[in-house]
Order: sequence, then C-alpha cells, then structure tokens
Amino acid sequence: MSTLGKILTVLVALVSIAVAVLLSSEVVLREDWKQRYEQQRTLFEKAKEQRDVAVQQRDQKVAEFLANLAHKDQQINSLKTALATREGTVQTLTAERENQETRLQELVEKIAGLNTSLAKEVADRDLWRTERDTAMKQKDDLEMAYTQLEAKYRATLADLQNATENLRQAGERLAAAEGKIAWYEQQPGVKKADQVQPVPTPKMEGLVATADNEARVAEVNLGSDDGVVKGMKFYIFNRDQNKYLATLEINMISNNSAAGELSVIRGDVKVNDYVTNRFE
Repeated sequence: MSTLGKILTVLVALVSIAVAVLLSSEVVLREDWKQRYEQQRTLFEKAKEQRDVAVQQRDQKVAEFLANLAHKDQQINSLKTALATREGTVQTLTAERENQETRLQELVEKIAGLNTSLAKEVADRDLWRTERDTAMKQKDDLEMAYTQLEAKYRATLADLQNATENLRQAGERLAAAEGKIAWYEQQPGVKKADQVQPVPTPKMEGLVATADNEARVAEVNLGSDDGVVKGMKFYIFNRDQNKYLATLEINMISNNSAAGELSVIRGDVKVNDYVTNRFE
C-alpha cells in the first residue's frame, strides 16, 4: 500500500471514531458524564496516538519518496548525460558512415574503371599473344623454308660441282674420242660412223636414289659404268602397283649414278621406285 493510501486509511478511522463518539453521546445521555469524558479522552488520546504514528509513517514515506525521487533525478541526469554522449557518438558515426559510403562509391567507380582497363589490357594481351604466336609461326615457317632452300642450294651446288666435274671428264673423253676418231679415219679400211649400223642399247634396270617432285628432278643408281649416256631416257614406275610414274631424261652422269629432269609425271616419285630404259 502506498503512503497516501495509509494516510487516508488513518483519517477514515479517525472520522469513524468521531462519528461513533457522537453517536454514543447521543444515545447514552444518561451515563455519567465524567466516566463518559474519561472514555472519550482515552479514545481521543488513542486516536491522537494513531494519528501521530500515521503522520510519522507518512513523513518517513515522504522522506523515502523524496530521497528515491532525488536518486531517480540523479539517474535521469546521468542517463541524459549518457544519452547526449551517445547522440554525439551517433552523429559522429553517422557522419563517418556517410563519409565511408562516399568513399565506397568512389572506390566502386574506381574499381569499375579498373575492371574496364583490365578487360582492355587483357584483350590487348590476347591480341599481342595472337600476333606473337603468328609471328613465331611465320618465323618457324621461314626458318624451315630457309633450311629447305639451304638444303636445296647445297644439293644444287653439289650437283653443280658434280656436273662441272662430269662436264670436264666428258670434255676429256670427247677430246680423246675425237682424237681416236680422227686417227681411225686416217687408217685404211676403217668405215665412218654413218656407214656402220648402230649397236643396240642394252636394257638397263635400277632404282631411284633420290627424288624431288617439286623441283621435278631425280637421281638413279645407274652411271657411266653401266653405259648410261647424257640424253638417255628412263621410265620410272611402282613395281608393286605396276603403275607408271614419270619419265627421267638424263643430263648429269657419274660413274655409278645419273640424274636428270622428270617429265610426263603421273605420280609421286619415291626412293627405291623401279627404273628402266625400255620395256620388253
């Protein structure tokens, strides 16, 4: 029960006592007034004592209430101070958050720009790699072509040296043959070449030693020792398939090999293809 409720209860009790006293005085008029007075005085003192106790309790409750109120005010002031501090902190944090949001937006825009630049750089890098790979392939192709040309050049140079040597040897043989012919023509009883029946050319068979279909040249393993002469034609064919491949006209000769130009080509000439000067 609150302090005000207790005070009201005491007052109601006092009023009830007073009303009872009045009623008693009205009803008991014939009693002895002195006895009645003592009774009333006793009741009054008792009521006064109860009032004093109630007032004392009220004052004590009021003091406690005021002390509690002062404590509450102190707590309220402390809370107001803390609230003000927190409001300041909230404002600071709000400003910092807005600043962070601004910086975040700037970073997002910067990252978007960097992503665009990165995509362009990646595209350029891929393009450069493609160009580099193309250039490397072209370089490799050129190196291969150069190597092939160098090999052909060395082979041609070797063929030229062989041809030069063959030409020199042929010149020596021709000069010797012309000298012999002139000597024979001066001998009595010797017939001229147009008066002699030509000796039949024997059949020759061999194999292709080397071949270059692009350059249209080939070399066979038959030479001057086998009776091969310049201008002689050989027929090249695949013996397994019995297929004609090309015709080889001899223009360079050594002791055990001869080379010439391919013509009437019907297939790729390969090493170890069969060659002959005539079919029987």
